[in-house]
Amino acid sequence: MFRYDLHVHTRYSRDGRCTLLEAVRIARSKGLSGIAITDHDSINGNLEAARLNLKDFVIIPGIEVSSRDGHILGLNVMEPIPPGLPAAETVALIREQGGIAVAAHPFGLGRKIGAVLKAKFDAIEVFNSRTYFGNSLAREFAEKNKLPIVAGSDAHYPDEIGLAGVEVNCKPRVDAVLSSIVQREIAVFGQLLPPFTYLRRAIQKLISR
Repeated sequence: MFRYDLHVHTRYSRDGRCTLLEAVRIARSKGLSGIAITDHDSINGNLEAARLNLKDFVIIPGIEVSSRDGHILGLNVMEPIPPGLPAAETVALIREQGGIAVAAHPFGLGRKIGAVLKAKFDAIEVFNSRTYFGNSLAREFAEKNKLPIVAGSDAHYPDEIGLAGVEVNCKPRVDAVLSSIVQREIAVFGQLLPPFTYLRRAIQKLISR
């Protein structure tokens, strides 16, 4: 089985504190076979990754789009997608690139939860390491609507990478991983970011503004 963290932020996210090379190094040290780069409304991390000559490690190009209705992960996305669009339009733009659209932390406390109700998603993020209240609701929604599931750490710092993700038994290629997700041939794993760590970093973020 191969493990992938499908929700990782780098320095190209406005609140990311991790370089791409750091992300790869940490992921490898934790036994991951790859990660999805999902920076906030940016594909710059994917452009940097495309210039790397990585062996035995898969980087899935992605983005976390700030849609009008909530955050949406686009996996296998290499072109920019503008923020602020309705969820359904955002999902359509992701699919136009051959990507899959994932409802990110759809029931997270303090987040918009409208996206999951306003578009037909390819998968639902049912475990997010930064979501303390809402993961179970996301899983229930996915099961009720018979939708594929995924998980990710939502890492913004290097040490958070690998806290959550998916296990797949397929060839180490982007298309194979995405096919496994859509075909529901995956298992999710994960643990929550310790609350004290989350609060400390949230306070640091507020102070640095």
